[in-house]
Amino acid sequence: MTRALGIPVLIDNSGDQIALERIYLGVGNHNEKWLQELIHAHPGILPMADIEPGFGMLIPAALEVPCPHGKIDNLFLTPSGDIVFIETKLWRNTEIRREVVAQTLDYLSALTAMSFDEFQAVVTKGEKAPKRLYDLVSENPEALPEADFIDAVSANLRRGRMIAMVLGDGIRSETETLAALLQSHAGAHFTFALVEVATWRNSAGAILAVPSTLAKTVMIERGIVRIEGGTVRVDSIPAENKARAQSISMSDFMALMAARDPALPSAINAMLDALALFGVYADFKQTLNLKVDLPDYDKPVNFGYIEKQGKFWSNPAALNTPEEVWRPYFDKLAGLIGGHLIDEPGNRYVAISGRSAPRITDLLPAHQDAWVAAIEAAIQRLNDVGAK
Repeated sequence: MTRALGIPVLIDNSGDQIALERIYLGVGNHNEKWLQELIHAHPGILPMADIEPGFGMLIPAALEVPCPHGKIDNLFLTPSGDIVFIETKLWRNTEIRREVVAQTLDYLSALTAMSFDEFQAVVTKGEKAPKRLYDLVSENPEALPEADFIDAVSANLRRGRMIAMVLGDGIRSETETLAALLQSHAGAHFTFALVEVATWRNSAGAILAVPSTLAKTVMIERGIVRIEGGTVRVDSIPAENKARAQSISMSDFMALMAARDPALPSAINAMLDALALFGVYADFKQTLNLKVDLPDYDKPVNFGYIEKQGKFWSNPAALNTPEEVWRPYFDKLAGLIGGHLIDEPGNRYVAISGRSAPRITDLLPAHQDAWVAAIEAAIQRLNDVGAK
């Protein structure tokens, strides 16, 4: 059973409205190879912000990368040494129903058994590959120095820290079940994602490709995938050691917090658990944002964000709430930490020691209950304002 999709309508400059026709891979020249070439030429089509927001810009490395378990269709790197590999599949192919997850794990197993030199050797044997991996990123302004890049890729290979993605042009319910099965049985440093690229054609033959994320795994609490000696094993985690589900990006963020204070990840998670009672959730992009969706507001309300450097910035709350909401919230936070309010047009936030944002350790764990209460009060005011 395929997902129901609406029919997109193309409206040109003259105002003419043209309903597009859905086309499927496997018809004519629009096959798996065509899809591989499309994403190699336009990696921006991949919804990475939804899958792993902490990963940087994808740079195509190679097509048809040989490894002991077959050929990886597409492989990408980022300037920071992140690894993404993709299998393109026709959903109507019955192979997708059971073999794709096993095949993806086989590729993961093969890659994590490699050193940097071995990885570079196989990637450079692929189609459209560079002679050296660092040549892909060397001119990117966000690229690490070469030695650091090699270290980052090596560490990601060793830990299995990468994204494994299956990409196709139509989704079957069985495929979503496979992703749920993988998520329920394993949690590791890798993310597994199912992405659909629906293709539509106008009367002139031009094609519109529309990507969407169908399912993805996170680092779940019920097990951990261990890759040893080229084999994949799933071990359970004792109940007392269980942690909340995390993406790779969130896991890396928490590791940075732990480097500042080993108790900080637990304090942040405790805060998030307390806020969840009021509908506040962690939205991780490049920072950890504290957001809530309210019925009378078109966009999520952001009560501030924690940077990777450990500072907490409250200024988003002043940008998306009225003064009668943000000012009492800021005053309460400032009072908790002995801080003060920076109150300038377009630049309002809680500061400490001059103009510096407070560190999250100034607030947690000592002031968790009071901070939660301040956010609860702000949400109540927002609901009251919205009801007027």
